[in-house]
Amino acid sequence: MKPLKILYGIAFVFVIFFSIYKSDILDYSDFKIYDILFNVSRIKHPSYSSPVVVVDIDEKSLKYLGQWPWSRIILSKLIEDISLAKPANIGLDIIFPEKDKTSILEIEGFFKKYFSKNLKIIGLEPYLRDNDKIFAKTISKEQITMSVYLTNKETSSCFIPKKSRLSFAKEIDTSFESSNMLCNLDILQKSASDIGFINVSTDRDGILRRVAMLIKYKRYYIPSFALANLINIDNLHAEKNSISILGHTFEADKSSDILLNFHDKSWYQSISALDVLTDKFDKKMLLGKFVIIGTSAVGLHDNYTINSGETIPGAFVHATVIDNILNDTIIRQPIYLKTLNFLFAAILSLFLLFFIYKKDYFKVLALFVGASSIYVLVGFYLLKNFIYISLGYFLAPYFIFFFLANMIFVIFYHKEKKQFLEEITKAHSDTIDSMALIVETRDAETGAHIIRTKEYMRSLIEHLSQKEPYKKRFALKNYKELLYRATPLHDIGKVGIPDYILKKNGRLNAQEYEIMKEHSRIGKEIIENAMKNNKTNLFLKIAYNIAYYHHEKWDGSGYPCRIKGEDIPLEARMMALVDVYDALTSKRCYKISFDFKESEDIIIRGKGTHFDPDLIDAFIELKEKFRDIAKSIK
Repeated sequence: MKPLKILYGIAFVFVIFFSIYKSDILDYSDFKIYDILFNVSRIKHPSYSSPVVVVDIDEKSLKYLGQWPWSRIILSKLIEDISLAKPANIGLDIIFPEKDKTSILEIEGFFKKYFSKNLKIIGLEPYLRDNDKIFAKTISKEQITMSVYLTNKETSSCFIPKKSRLSFAKEIDTSFESSNMLCNLDILQKSASDIGFINVSTDRDGILRRVAMLIKYKRYYIPSFALANLINIDNLHAEKNSISILGHTFEADKSSDILLNFHDKSWYQSISALDVLTDKFDKKMLLGKFVIIGTSAVGLHDNYTINSGETIPGAFVHATVIDNILNDTIIRQPIYLKTLNFLFAAILSLFLLFFIYKKDYFKVLALFVGASSIYVLVGFYLLKNFIYISLGYFLAPYFIFFFLANMIFVIFYHKEKKQFLEEITKAHSDTIDSMALIVETRDAETGAHIIRTKEYMRSLIEHLSQKEPYKKRFALKNYKELLYRATPLHDIGKVGIPDYILKKNGRLNAQEYEIMKEHSRIGKEIIENAMKNNKTNLFLKIAYNIAYYHHEKWDGSGYPCRIKGEDIPLEARMMALVDVYDALTSKRCYKISFDFKESEDIIIRGKGTHFDPDLIDAFIELKEKFRDIAKSIK
């Protein structure tokens, strides 16, 4: 390749890859490729049992116990009943930012505020008058992790338990830095062992694939709700983006996100909150487990679509995080591979462009299919080992470049091929004209006969192509052009006629005329021989009809087959007209030329006998044009 073309190639690759880099294609394609590989490679049911059980405030529980939110006395009982089964930790995937409106104190305050009534409910122990105090007491007695929501919207200040006041010697990257927190009532949050944020953000396509582990809040790092449940059992250690807890170490990305390894929905363990409250569950299910109290009720809108296409409640998302950490099944996505894959795709694309330019199609296909297949197979294997290598950052630009480069090549190739075919067609036409000229010069005629008959034929073609019933016939692809180019071959059979007949200065006798008539059969055999390996070639079929049948007459009195009417191919009928017209208006060694009027009269008198009546009607409309052609080509 010349240096300038190399620079053009590099610039072409750069422009395409820069455009891809600036778009959202990389992220979206990476999401979708990951989803496909994930769903193909994941095990439907892991062999181990989940370390997490979700106590589900489900539709059944809501229907039985009434409106949401429930009285905190009910939630206190729920926690107490769960605690009897000795779980490792209990997490509340619910935020309680307001006072319980079912408390006696709140009911009395409500009537006083809105109805100016001093309602007094008597006969109750003092501690039963405030549900939040009851709830707080229950929380303080148990190992409870509560939820918060980190936000940048203005909220009231929050109490942060000591365990959640995480700080590290080195700064840790996070995807979000929060200035405010939606938290629980002070009395509840101060009673909790720990807190964790329940913020869960989907990717840009609305699918949940990853969650953040730590978010910076003022001078602290607040753990995720799932991580906070583990911190309640053990201390957390973090350095850069490496996090260790309970003997398990995992890597978060530079935004502190981890890619989740979701399991089949039916694998997760859950118990209806109603079954717990009515003691209709096996307590062994909760022994030593991390219990998350959450909800799957549709009306509470805590649901997310994951990459399998399933919709799961938020509590199951947190359950997945805990499971992935404790079973070392978090999917690691090394961030540097995104850049490396993108650069490698650009390098391979340069090679693709080089092979496309060289028209080495085997190497183009081998490089494209080979590199793509290897990447997919390696990606599949590594994903089964919980590593995702960001395939989209290689495959998307590589596929796009391959498609665009080939499309541009096809356009240029089509242009070159068109130019080449035009040159071949011209050469083909000139060769045919030359062959015909050789025949005509042996017949003491000039090349002008070839040119004139072609032009007469062109005029007749254009005229008939606008008329019924010929429109459909002339609409066939390339038919008009091929008929025009085949015209010079009408007398190709004369190569087999002796010179003493062809060049005789005078009229032929009966015996000589019979020999001359053989030129139709000889022409047919010449073209027939060419058709042996090209039976479907339309040009040869047209040439065959013209050479063999152009001396047939409409009334059946012609030669060599004495066929008549429409049994004579249309192209031969047309050739008969233009050939006779040129013979009449031209001087021959055996005759003088007739004037135009006399020639026209002779042809018109041949309507229905020598010539096709429709063609004579066309000739009458075209005779002035025929005259002009005859005058201009001598």
